[in-house]
Amino acid sequence: RLATMAAMAMTNENEEVAAKPLRICCYGSSSSRTPEKYTNAAYDLGHLLARRGHTCVNGAGSSGCMAAMNRGADDGNGRIVGVMHEKFVADGSDWYDGAHSVFREGRNEILLARGNDLQERKRFLVKGADALVVLPGGPGTWDELWEMACARHIGFHSMPIVCVNVDGYYETFKSMLQRAHEDELLYKHPREILHFEDTPEAAVKWIEEYLANPDNNANQQKVIKRRPSMLKRMQSNVSGTTLSVWGRMTSFLGSEVVREDSSSEGTDSVRVWQNLMVFTAGLSVGLLVSSRMSWNSVRA
Repeated sequence: RLATMAAMAMTNENEEVAAKPLRICCYGSSSSRTPEKYTNAAYDLGHLLARRGHTCVNGAGSSGCMAAMNRGADDGNGRIVGVMHEKFVADGSDWYDGAHSVFREGRNEILLARGNDLQERKRFLVKGADALVVLPGGPGTWDELWEMACARHIGFHSMPIVCVNVDGYYETFKSMLQRAHEDELLYKHPREILHFEDTPEAAVKWIEEYLANPDNNANQQKVIKRRPSMLKRMQSNVSGTTLSVWGRMTSFLGSEVVREDSSSEGTDSVRVWQNLMVFTAGLSVGLLVSSRMSWNSVRA
């Protein structure tokens, strides 16, 4: 392995930095029992990302594929961002239990996620990422992979996702997607959801070529921006004077109306529709009572 690393270093001395530096999120095992063939691939991935000028974002682990990836990226003098959950902060210390040594003494950036689950950590990992690379791993890796694959499948993002299929590790995932496609359970073709390559070199090359394609880049920006722009159009329909009147009409219900805070666009749009339904129902009841009273007065 040392001979391979030395040969790689000599080969990469003349390797060109990528035309566009990318922020690449990497998933992989954290188990200390991870087979060497997987950790070798992880080291190669980290080292290659560094030599190409890309940022390697990962779970900051000190064992398994994450450790090998961090070591490779550090050996290549690359930029590394680690994401840890507050659960792993060592008691009485400013250090993170289980974090790789490359994050000590401020050598690389480390982000701390909070909460009683892993959702914030997963958001931190992919925030601002241009692509996802998935190395062999266990349930935690699969959870991260399939959540992002699902989001890509239904259009919440179109970041390219590539699995490094070391020794056929992800062949069963390929088979599952193909079976779902044949049984007409997918909205998209499997190749539009996940891509598979046998080596880290092929995976990084595919990502760079994918993102260099203007059509893919334009589609990615379009998908990412579609939901906010739609919500803003909905908000504009109840803005200004109409919004003020609407606020007065529904204030007795104790409900909030649309705010300008973009972080609450989804919740606020739901509240608008809820208020609209309540108002419509109230108006219908009022008209019904009014018409019944008018009819009774005529009969009298």
